[in-house]
Amino acid sequence: MSLSLNSSALKRRQQQRQQGPQILNLPANQPQLSMSQALTKTVIAQDAPNGSDTDHLLPVIDFLKAQGYTPATGDKFDFNRDGLGTYGFQEPLDVALLQEHFVFPPTIKLSVDGLHDTRHFVRIGQGNPSPPARKMSFEA
Repeated sequence: MSLSLNSSALKRRQQQRQQGPQILNLPANQPQLSMSQALTKTVIAQDAPNGSDTDHLLPVIDFLKAQGYTPATGDKFDFNRDGLGTYGFQEPLDVALLQEHFVFPPTIKLSVDGLHDTRHFVRIGQGNPSPPARKMSFEA
C-alpha cells in the first residue's frame, strides 16, 4: 500500500512541474504573483484596512528601520501645506532593495527620490522635517 501512495505522490509532483508556476488569486486591485514571489516578497496593499492614508506603508517603514535607516521626520509622516505627507529618512533609499522585498500596487511608484503613493498623496524618501513656521515681521 505504501508503494502505491509513493507512486501517486510522485505522479502529482510530475504533473505540478509540467503545469508551471501557479498564480495566486488576489483581489482585483492587487498585482498577480507567482507562488515563488509570494514566498519571498511582502505584498503592500493599495489601502490600509482601517482606511488610513499611511498604515499600509508601515511594513516598508519598519523594514527600512530594521536595515539601519534613521528617521529624519520624528518617526512620523510630516505633511506640508499642500497636503503631501512625507516620511523622511536621513539616508537615501535603496530602491532596488525595496523591489527585492516588496510587491507594490500600481498606485505606488518607486524612483530615485523614493516611494510615492499617488492614491494617498504620501511618500517615503530622504527628507528633513519641515522648518517651524517663521514669525511675521510685525510679530514680537
